[in-house]
Formats: sequence, C-alpha cells, structure tokens
Amino acid sequence: MQLIFQNPELAVNPRWRVRQILQEGQPPNSTLLEELGVSPTWLDRYPHELIGGELQRIAVARVLNPTTQYLIADEMTAMLDANTQALIWHAVLDYIRTHHIGLLAISHEFALLKRVCDRIHKIGPPPVPNPHPHSLTSNL
Repeated sequence: MQLIFQNPELAVNPRWRVRQILQEGQPPNSTLLEELGVSPTWLDRYPHELIGGELQRIAVARVLNPTTQYLIADEMTAMLDANTQALIWHAVLDYIRTHHIGLLAISHEFALLKRVCDRIHKIGPPPVPNPHPHSLTSNL
C-alpha cells in the first residue's frame, strides 16, 4: 500500500537529490517518468529546487512500482493547476489500470471523483434540514 499526500515536500528527504529519492524503493521505469512529464534534469536537483507540480510528479513516480497493490491518493493534486492535475491523473490511472492496482481517492472535488472513481462514498455529517424552509430570516 502506498500513500500520496497533497504536500510532497513533507514526503521526501530534503537532503537527498531527486535521483536518490526515486531509488529509495523500486526505481520507476523511464516510460512512467515520461508519462508524468519528469525531466531528466530534475534528477540531480534537491526537492526545494523543484516547484510543487514537479515535486508531486516525483512523489507519484516513487510510489508507482511493481510491489504497489493499493494506492491512497489524499488530495494528491489539490494544490496544482488544472493542466498538471490532468497530466498526473492520466498517468496514474493508466498505470493502475495496466498493473491492476486498487485506488482510494480522497478529495473535496466531486467532479474529479466522478472522473476517476467507479464508486464514491461521501464521508461526513448529513446536511441539517431547515426546520422552516419558507422562512427567509431566523431569530437568533
């Protein structure tokens, strides 16, 4: 089971170069790195030298490997622009379908969940019904 957080800077060792971070588990194959848009020039940089979307791609590449059976994506792309979100989700979905990996996606973006999930379970308290549905004001 692998977990991808919203903030990749909290999931990597800031003293390691990206190449070493990717070698920590099973190194990703070059095809996955290409699909995620990982530039070979990033490999010799430190995490603080990458922007958020670049570092998130590294975090994703690090956890997608042959031993991964389940992936928990906790707001994985919430902080990224729409283009980077689409690129990462496309690569992740292709990988998990090809390698038969289970996915638990956690997000506040219902539209995203509808696109990437087969089933959606809403967690949280039910909405509180208005006791006076025709009233425009309340006396507090």
